[in-house]
Amino acid sequence: MARTKSPTTIDAGGGDIAPEVAESILRQQNEASERLALVVAQFGDGLPFDPHRYEYIIRDHLARSAESMLAAGRALIVARESLPHGEFMPFISRIGIEHSLAKRMMQAAVKFSDGATAKLVDAAGNKTKLFELLVLDDEEIEVLAQGGTVAGLELDDVERMSAGDLRKALREAREEKKAADQLMSEKNTAIDRLRAEITKTATRIQSTPPDEEAQALRAELTAQAHGAEHAVRGGTREAIAALTAHALEHGGDHGSVIAGVVAQIQQAIDDLRAEFAIAGVAPMRPEWAEE
Repeated sequence: MARTKSPTTIDAGGGDIAPEVAESILRQQNEASERLALVVAQFGDGLPFDPHRYEYIIRDHLARSAESMLAAGRALIVARESLPHGEFMPFISRIGIEHSLAKRMMQAAVKFSDGATAKLVDAAGNKTKLFELLVLDDEEIEVLAQGGTVAGLELDDVERMSAGDLRKALREAREEKKAADQLMSEKNTAIDRLRAEITKTATRIQSTPPDEEAQALRAELTAQAHGAEHAVRGGTREAIAALTAHALEHGGDHGSVIAGVVAQIQQAIDDLRAEFAIAGVAPMRPEWAEE
């Protein structure tokens, strides 16, 4: 028997809908049905959705343990997906919960829907502490549920702490992590800046003609030589003069100390000559003095 062909138009109360519009509507309806089927399969109880029954389920779970709160959150997800547009708010209003609480319950149901988190849910024990744990990301929840340490906390700590203590510990851990991340960011910025400066300097040196670079290096040497000479003729001479004047006025012989200081200066100069094989005799007026 031949298959009956599908109509190419849909009657809309006296008017036909174009085939492409009808196809779009059907596709959207199919997608909505598929999404609802997935939600019911993951969060439902295996029975068809009925608003009154789900109101009872949610009310029954609200005052119980953390696991019961998650069951209520799963029921809220099914209700939100199943109810017509605009009816979810009246639905939760009839139950007696605010939208913000319903939202957190649904978030918790999604975050703790994996069976691997069962130990963490049991450790939390009540919905208040479970809500506090919502600040953790999925990876942290998985580590904590498997017996690891997150934010300095283990499963025993979650079970032992009050909701207030848990909130404080998680907040302090977040603040410490934020400060550590900020410090690391600043350190990385400083390192990047230093690398950029090194690269810039290396590029500048490579691009400088040899003659110009030599001139710059000689100017630096001249400046250092002027500084050393000024230190000897200025500060060192004044210190020797002051010590000599003190000896003349109050007595005492400081000649060996003065000789030792001058010998140190001379030794430093001799070391430079030896290291760089500098000639012992220079022109009467050094070349750098002409610059």
